[in-house]
Amino acid sequence: MHKLFEINKKTQLSIVVRGGLFLFIWWTLVNGDVLSWWLGLPAVVLATIVSIALIPPSTLVLRRLVYFMPYFLIHSFRGALDVAWRVFHPRLPIKPDFVEYPLSLPPGLSQFFMINLVSLVPGTLTAELKNNVLSVHVLDSEKKVQAELSQLEQKVAEIFNLTQKNNTGDKYHATV
Repeated sequence: MHKLFEINKKTQLSIVVRGGLFLFIWWTLVNGDVLSWWLGLPAVVLATIVSIALIPPSTLVLRRLVYFMPYFLIHSFRGALDVAWRVFHPRLPIKPDFVEYPLSLPPGLSQFFMINLVSLVPGTLTAELKNNVLSVHVLDSEKKVQAELSQLEQKVAEIFNLTQKNNTGDKYHATV
């Protein structure tokens, strides 16, 4: 068999999971209409191929993802309270700025996940990712968000079974 067509087990599983997810989304969008599958099936196949090409399969530890949910809920609530407090405060206590945060996570799904979770940190929003440096908009420039972003990145690394080389703060890599 040609190397192009050799697919490892992680990629096979990813194809099945993503394909199933896209099938479910299509089925939901068309309310289960069987006649729409002539268009839906090619769209699902194409979406799965593009998904695998753009975001390669990663190791995801489901148990750690479940353990992450309370952290996610608490920090989401905390972030909402912080923003609401600032909005309703008579003096509108904001000092907006941009903070640069160098990501240690490898490009791919783990980085994508981290970027989308940054808004968990109260008063923050991802603005841009360039050369593995995340530009984060903050509502209060005096608040130190670097430590919170680092803690969030560590949690994401645990979910994707990534560890730092020698615990020195170097880039994360996959645990074998």
